[in-house]
Amino acid sequence: MVRTNVDHDTFSSDYEQGLNSGVQDAVSLVNAACMMQLTGVYQFNLGWKLALVEKGLAEKSLLGTYNAERLPVISEMIELTTSMLDNSVKTGSPKWNNSLFMLGIHCRFSNIVLDEFATSAEGAPINAYRALDEGHLEAGDRAPDAPKLCPVHPGKSDETTLFSLYRPWYHTVLVFAPSPADATPILAALEQYDKSVVRSAVILPSSAPTTPFASTADFVLLDREGHAHSAYLLETTQTKVFVIRPDGVIGAIVRGAEGVKKYFSKILWGIDRGSCDNSKTGVRDGADVEVEE
Repeated sequence: MVRTNVDHDTFSSDYEQGLNSGVQDAVSLVNAACMMQLTGVYQFNLGWKLALVEKGLAEKSLLGTYNAERLPVISEMIELTTSMLDNSVKTGSPKWNNSLFMLGIHCRFSNIVLDEFATSAEGAPINAYRALDEGHLEAGDRAPDAPKLCPVHPGKSDETTLFSLYRPWYHTVLVFAPSPADATPILAALEQYDKSVVRSAVILPSSAPTTPFASTADFVLLDREGHAHSAYLLETTQTKVFVIRPDGVIGAIVRGAEGVKKYFSKILWGIDRGSCDNSKTGVRDGADVEVEE
């Protein structure tokens, strides 16, 4: 941790970004060990990648994406804070930039994120360290939260949030679908993955059919008040899949099962190529679930 903070000592001290970034990088390393034991708190970019490589579920090349995703952010942060400091020295009046809240930091430019809806902008500035824009969402952005989701599995009635589903040791696949039937092919594609590293949640609108249905999803949630659909910029008639990485970043935004497979082919190799035994496939028996009004 001391080494990491020294590395970040090139930041302008006035805006306290060096220590913040140094601690984030150090926490990534510390929590890698925690994740291997399925314990710990939320980590950042590197920890989950180290854990997958250590478990033999990802190739070592995945670790190289840490530098690829973090360096553009750090570079822009140095430029921003240096410019702000220079301006403060010249004018005698410090001026805050909302980008320093760090809520808009993204890695849309990463080669391991996948967005089937975003328009490619090759050669455009990365602008990785920017202010938050809640009206636009792409793979590589921070995953939004949403409250007042109602579990529809029998015996579970307490409202929950999307953030309560996420954990630092597994991907969470959010399947937004108008009906349970629309989610079925996507859930079938997920059965090949180890449930210790990939979990699923079906998000249904309040208008979803109320007849009983079988589901292999870990969570089936009713978005009664539309908060989740609003946060993820969706109409209730749309089917769309969001893969949330263990670090809370949207790893993929895809149309369906093929997009999910394509994303995980960039991350996992042991499971996706069928090298694990049946106890590690994540396949389980379906459970009858009824959507309650």
